[in-house]
Amino acid sequence: MTRRLAQAGNTVVPAILAIESLGFEVAAVGDGVIAHRGDEEYVADDPVALLGLIRLVELRSWKWYASDQEIDLTLRRVGWQ
Repeated sequence: MTRRLAQAGNTVVPAILAIESLGFEVAAVGDGVIAHRGDEEYVADDPVALLGLIRLVELRSWKWYASDQEIDLTLRRVGWQ
């Protein structure tokens, strides 16, 4: 059986709870959301995207950005270029 998860309204609160379980304080700001933990601060449009940013830094560190070559190869590989 294939497991599938899509971003929708029912993923907002679980995302906030997951972020808080990592030790972050979460707050709404304007139309978005912010998370603080120590000297870390993440800002996004919604809690699911916020959780994605946190995970991005966990996986790639604060040097999360991609090189020009990585950008080109990845966009081609996933069919966006």
